[in-house]
Amino acid sequence: MSSTSSHRPPAKAVPDADRRARKPRSTRLPRILLAVGTIVALLAVALLGYTLYRMATIQGEALAALNDNTITYRAEFGFIEREMSVLSFLVSIPACMMLVAACFLFPGYQLSRGSYYGRETTFMRGGSNVAVYRPLALWAHALWLLLPLAAWVALIAVPVRSMMAGGWPDGLREEQSTAVWLFLGSYGVIAGGLFATILASLIKKSFYLAWVWTHPEAASGGSGQGFWRWMTYRWRLDLWFAGFGGGFLGACWIALAFEDEPFFQATVLIGAALFVVGVALSLNYWRAGEPLGTGESQT
Repeated sequence: MSSTSSHRPPAKAVPDADRRARKPRSTRLPRILLAVGTIVALLAVALLGYTLYRMATIQGEALAALNDNTITYRAEFGFIEREMSVLSFLVSIPACMMLVAACFLFPGYQLSRGSYYGRETTFMRGGSNVAVYRPLALWAHALWLLLPLAAWVALIAVPVRSMMAGGWPDGLREEQSTAVWLFLGSYGVIAGGLFATILASLIKKSFYLAWVWTHPEAASGGSGQGFWRWMTYRWRLDLWFAGFGGGFLGACWIALAFEDEPFFQATVLIGAALFVVGVALSLNYWRAGEPLGTGESQT
């Protein structure tokens, strides 16, 4: 992943014999996918705000009714019938819409900035499909941090500070307060996890660029290459660790609103430890011997 032409690591060529067929790129399809994904994502954010507003203003009896009434759905490939409250269903809708948006945004981004090809492989060797794309510059990567940060401020920082000062959501009825904080905490975890994942990815990119620039031979990998390739390239477990840590750190502040210092401290330690582990793993990405801007899958 490159930020400037003077800070670009050596490229790693892909053997022609390793390619089965390069997929054709469409000029219209990526734009359509990105447009649909953006619209769905914006609708999810709007619904998120509206749901929070309704939960904070709706009468306690009406909220309790939403929590008591249930809907039935089939899970486990339709073999098992389950129930969930109407309130839980309403709270989950924005998250489901975000997942749908991601189904459009990810392939749209991939098709607009890169290409992919198939290759012959074995289980130990790696994925049979490889994606190659133009990475974001460091400054553009950093700007993406503002999005989950703004969401976290709105979902966690502002309500926690307000409640500690005696404002909303302090004073809500018990059923309202529980529903509101469950809602805030659930989406606060997502915002914190996304922020930590993007931050760890930015650190990973910055360190890799600097290290390979000063040590060109490192582009071919280092000791334990198989392990680091599996850990930091194929499965991106370094970013998963950082993301889970960010989830803990994102929501732990709610404990302060309820004056639960032990829970707050324990959650901070867990979140910080996971994030540090993720960053430490990401700093060894160069050992995988793979350039930034590629990924693989077995499908």
